[in-house]
Amino acid sequence: QTKNDNTMVIRMFEYGFKKAKENSNIDNSMRTLYFPKQKVIFFEENKNIEDLLNLKIIFPNNQEVIYCVDVIKYWEFTEEELIKRKMYPLIPLQLFSLRKELEVAQKKNDILKIQQLSVIAKNLATKLANESKELFCENEILGEDFHKMLLAIQNLIEYLNRNYFNDDKLEEEVITMTKSLYDPEVEKKGIEKGIEQGIEQNQVEIVLNMLGEGLDEATISKFTKIDIEKVKEIIKKHLN
Repeated sequence: QTKNDNTMVIRMFEYGFKKAKENSNIDNSMRTLYFPKQKVIFFEENKNIEDLLNLKIIFPNNQEVIYCVDVIKYWEFTEEELIKRKMYPLIPLQLFSLRKELEVAQKKNDILKIQQLSVIAKNLATKLANESKELFCENEILGEDFHKMLLAIQNLIEYLNRNYFNDDKLEEEVITMTKSLYDPEVEKKGIEKGIEQGIEQNQVEIVLNMLGEGLDEATISKFTKIDIEKVKEIIKKHLN
């Protein structure tokens, strides 16, 4: 393991121990610590990074424990694989994968390569934003999550631009693009949800009013065109 890996596994152990203390309990006078299942994510490709981080813990009685943390190598995932695994919050970080190439190009003062990567970054930001929109429209993520993912895309473009591209128009274009996706979609869903809630409330009032007039479930269903199972559900929910 590299020096950074060794530092990381100690930090993970410290965090795990902190959470274990919070979740500990006492059973038959014995306190038990429950460590959470942990994973650590490495974003930039490094062939020296192993699949597991290991830490050997030796107690005063020479008892040994091997503490292991699973490693996620982010550079091995495409956005399609992240979606398949439902690792949605990590999707915007695909933009960060460009940093290594940009570092090399900057050191070589390769202006043409940096310009090419600028175009790639803009296109990738658009692709990731649209994939986030699809997840939102498919109810895989909430509006709040959608907004955070678009904001993350904006922030990463800002980071790349200010450190490598220095393109005055790039940030503005990405912000305009993300706003064009977020505002109408969230507003549309909000309206649709409001309409659904209004219809639901209206049905409840109609069913309860007709029930109060002495009509039975079958008659209410017949005249309102509301499915009888829905009528029974409303009556059960609001009168029991």
